[in-house]
Amino acid sequence: MLEEIKNSKIDKIKHQVVCPVELALRILGGKWRGSILYQLRRGPLRFNELKYHVQDAVVDYDDADNFLSNKVLTEHLTDLMEFGLVRKETPNGHSHYQLTARGLSVIPILLDLFEWGETNYQH
Repeated sequence: MLEEIKNSKIDKIKHQVVCPVELALRILGGKWRGSILYQLRRGPLRFNELKYHVQDAVVDYDDADNFLSNKVLTEHLTDLMEFGLVRKETPNGHSHYQLTARGLSVIPILLDLFEWGETNYQH
């Protein structure tokens, strides 16, 4: 277990940066990660539900040239699980994703970013 933690992505990121802000941005940043976390704020979602909500919130369908693929969503969810922000549960054979306590702690920050983006950059 200790060896697994030592070689994790979070450990590698920690060794690449000094500033905690940069560390947080590398963990939370990217095209889809913030929206994945934001969409899980109200509770667990199954994979396809999550994909729909994230894509619908992010993509302007009139101008979009790409969409969230299953592969990319799986990669982001794997990373977010490794970072301890999301967990996968399979009650009754139906998998869903939900925020961990650490993931929930990010939501106020995402809500502030939402407000900041809306105030400063929405048309």
